[in-house]
Amino acid sequence: MNNKAKNGTLVDWVESLIIKTIKENEMKSGAEIPNEMELAEKYEVGRNVVREALSRLRMLGIIESRTRRGMVVSEPNVMYGFQKVLNPHTLSRETILNLLGMRVSLEIGCASIVINNITDEDIEELKLIVAKENAIKSQKIDIEMERAFHTKIYRVANNQVMLDFLDLLIPVFKFVNENFEDFDKFNQLVKRQSRIVRHKDIIPYLENRDIKGYQLAVEDHLRVYLEYIADSQKKNKRQNHTDKKLHF
Repeated sequence: MNNKAKNGTLVDWVESLIIKTIKENEMKSGAEIPNEMELAEKYEVGRNVVREALSRLRMLGIIESRTRRGMVVSEPNVMYGFQKVLNPHTLSRETILNLLGMRVSLEIGCASIVINNITDEDIEELKLIVAKENAIKSQKIDIEMERAFHTKIYRVANNQVMLDFLDLLIPVFKFVNENFEDFDKFNQLVKRQSRIVRHKDIIPYLENRDIKGYQLAVEDHLRVYLEYIADSQKKNKRQNHTDKKLHF
């Protein structure tokens, strides 16, 4: 193997060099990059190597082909990589908990943006979602109602990345609800203690444009996730401590 690619294949090496060039030269979307032959000569590799490296970059959305212009830098979809690999069945419990925690942090953190952007029409749409939700008699979290309500909230925040992220996480939420038996028990316990803040309870804070009240209501609404994550982390720490003592 060419010694230029000590830690991977030649394709990996060429791919990393093209990305490095784009970053170091601060190339914007639409900037032209050398063609296949020029890159092969520059890096002293075969055109088939360059072709595969460019193919990878196209798949990532980093470059694209333009008629009469050749290859240019493009604006990638930042969630594309997540879309390809985010399968809850292949994720560890720890990773799933981290994803849940990220979602909670994002939603609580965007409270001021939501309050500043929301209109009376938006609130009426949220009320319609709540009305549909109230018609569903279920003790479990209804994933589709969660999606509908929080998708609307993210649209109000006018943040497409958050919207895409929520869409990616829906299968993770569903997986947790259907496969994490301890989560369901935890959820039922919180409900019995009457500590659940539902979507309908959040609406008044939106109507009053109460940033702090809305933020606290969202935090309480997502309390089951916060407490479940905290409880799981405590159990993991205890287990790790026990394992260390056994090995000692």
